[in-house]
Amino acid sequence: MFRIGSIFIPVSDVEQSLNWYTTYFHAQEIGRWEGGIGICLPDGSTQLGLIQTTSTQPTTFKDASGQAHVYFNIICEDIQLAYQAFEQAGLIATPLHDFGGMSCLDIRDPDGHTISLISEELTSPFHRDRVKELQTKGNNQ
Repeated sequence: MFRIGSIFIPVSDVEQSLNWYTTYFHAQEIGRWEGGIGICLPDGSTQLGLIQTTSTQPTTFKDASGQAHVYFNIICEDIQLAYQAFEQAGLIATPLHDFGGMSCLDIRDPDGHTISLISEELTSPFHRDRVKELQTKGNNQ
């Protein structure tokens, strides 16, 4: 009945950001409107909206302990390959971390926003197959 439709990202230059997302994430443009461009990644149904802003806007928040978090992450099937590609492009913001059935790294977009990439092992409770199982059980109850 409900699902995430779009995630909106504030950007200083929509055309530059479109080029960046198409280059590094193989995104495709799906629509334009005044002040924004909609894109989609090759695998998945959630859309991204690149929204023109007049000043830098944060895409992170701090938890109660002061640690920064992103509002969303991007799932990556081969995080080692992605790390190498982003490292060669000079976009790496953090080392590759492995923890609890997941690996992650952060990169920076043209506006300096943190974009987190994650890869999940099948044993992770957050892996899409586990989530599908929970959704199926929930729909059958």
